[in-house]
This record gives sequence, C-alpha cells and structure tokens, in this order.
Amino acid sequence: MNLLLIDKYLIWSFFKKIFSVLFVFIIIFLIVDLIEDVDRMLDYNLTFNQFSFIYYYSIPHYMNIAFPMAILIATVMTFTLMQKNNEITALKASGVSIYRLTIPFFIIGIILTILMFYFENIVVTKSNTLKSNLEKKYYNKNQKNNINKNVILQIDKNRTIIIDKFNFRNKSANNVSIQEFENNTLKSRLDTENLIWLNNNWVAKNSTYRSFDDKSLFRSFSDTILHLNIKPMDLIESTVKPEEMDYWRLKAFIDRLKSNGREHTKWLVDLYFKTAFPFSNIIMILFGVVLTIRKPRTNFLIGLGLSIFVIFIYYIMIKAGQSAGYSGAVHPLLSVWMANILFFLCGLVLLTKTKS
Repeated sequence: MNLLLIDKYLIWSFFKKIFSVLFVFIIIFLIVDLIEDVDRMLDYNLTFNQFSFIYYYSIPHYMNIAFPMAILIATVMTFTLMQKNNEITALKASGVSIYRLTIPFFIIGIILTILMFYFENIVVTKSNTLKSNLEKKYYNKNQKNNINKNVILQIDKNRTIIIDKFNFRNKSANNVSIQEFENNTLKSRLDTENLIWLNNNWVAKNSTYRSFDDKSLFRSFSDTILHLNIKPMDLIESTVKPEEMDYWRLKAFIDRLKSNGREHTKWLVDLYFKTAFPFSNIIMILFGVVLTIRKPRTNFLIGLGLSIFVIFIYYIMIKAGQSAGYSGAVHPLLSVWMANILFFLCGLVLLTKTKS
C-alpha cells in the first residue's frame, strides 16, 4: 500500500476543510463586528471605503483567533467522513494503524504552529496597528492623533512621571510632574511646563523643585537637563497595546522596563502568550483525532458539538490563566502555558487509550 499517496489525500482533504471553516468563521466575526459598530459608523458619517478598510485590517486578527477552531473542526470533519466511508476500517484491515494515520496531521500541526507564530508577529501586529490608526483618525476627528494624554509611567523603582500631554511628533511634553517616593511617602517632586527631547537629552523649561524632607527645599529654574531613564519611544509604547507589538519589539520593551526597575509582569504575560497561543494548533489536532477515533460511530453533528465544547473550555482556561498572570497569582510563563499543558497531557492520555 502506498502510504505517501494516502498522506497526500488526507492532507489535501484536511486543508480544503480548514480554509472552508476558516472562511465561515471570518465572515461570522465580520458580521458580528459590523452589527456592534454600525451605530458608531453612522454617528461619525463614515463612507463605505473608510469603514471597509477598518474591517479589511481586522481580517488577519480574526484569522489568528479562528485558526485553532478551524483546525479542530476540520480534523473532526476529516476523520468523521473517513469513518462514514469505511476508509479507516479498510486501512486498519490493510495493516495501517490509527497512529500512523495521525502522523501527517501532527506534522502539519507543528508546521502551522511555527507559521502562525510568524503570521501573528509580522502580519497581525501590523494590521492591528493600521486598524488602530484608522479608528483614531475617523473616530477621534477632534483630537490630534500625534498626542497622548494623561501618561503615567514609572521611571525607576522610586520615581514616577506624570504627563498631561505628550506630542510624539516633536517629542515634547506639557505639564510634567516627576515624583519620588520613599516607603510610599512623597519625598520630592519636580514640576515643569515643558519637557523637550533635544540631542538625546530631556530639557526641562520653567521648572520648580520641591523637597519634602526635613529641610523642605524649594527651588525654581528656567532650563535644565534632566537625566531620566526613559526615551520618547518608552512614552509612545506605554500607550501601545501588546497586540500592536510583535514578539521582538515587545521583548525589547520589557528589557528596558527591567533595566529601569519598572513593573513588567503584565507585559511578560502578553509576551509568553505570543508563543503559547500558536501551540494550540497542535492541541486542536490532537483533540480532533481523539474525539472521532475513540468513538467510531460519532456522527458529524456530535463531533461538531464536542469541538465547540473543547474550544469553549480551552479559551476560558487560557483567558483565566492570563488574568491570574496579570494579577501576579501565577508566574507569567505558567499562566499562559497552563491550559496548553493540561490539554496536551489529557489529549495524549486519551490517544494512548485509543484502539489502534
């Protein structure tokens, strides 16, 4: 028996179903999103081209979310149809085990996991940024897109900077307060009308400095150079969402936070999530095989229902893990990988108990 020919047949059948299911999920997501945003579009009088571009840039994000679900349902569909056509029975009679049939699926899962990691960090992050820029442009017409307001950032272990407005185009900040604490008590503060980035240094204009120790020092000065452990990019990225940064940019941002002694737990959770979520492709293939092979008489509707249940539980667990990681209750790495580990071990146990 030509097993390579069988593998080609399974792979081709599998990919046709993946793209069909993925297309359905994307359409559903777009329709739901459109229904939710139609009132806002009408309020802002957006043209067809304007809102169509917003949804065009949403497609990669929806693909990334829907891909594990599409893989699970496609796996269930593939094996269910093979059982219905008695193809699995015929292959078993020819001496081909169930484990041998699953090999090309797991190879595909590994390849797709790698591809989805790069897809998310190259395509999805860029499309999310473009979508966010369009939404700011169309939905905040009365605001300048190059200005961030109410920026609060921890400079180092004991100092915090509060900025009323930061213009990242000319790298200047207005109404800035730099506060130093010791044992949760305000030790000193520096207030300045303008803070400008010039020649790789922060220049403060029209500033006042107050010290709240025993000497209670008060001093004012016009222009002075401040040595701060932040750069304009830190102030820009402090308002950027993790899904708008790729893995490498986010990691570099976290390294800067660490070097400055600033809180970075939440960002670490988001960093590890970028590696954990693509691994769900392998898990979904594993469960797709288990759900259909363990009960050969399972029809497609039952398999579909079980698939939706597995997806629902998996997404709940991975989001619960993220929340636990954000709060510091669980280590950031474990918080996003916990669901993967549990599902993978459970799937392996069920697969080993399957009659081959």
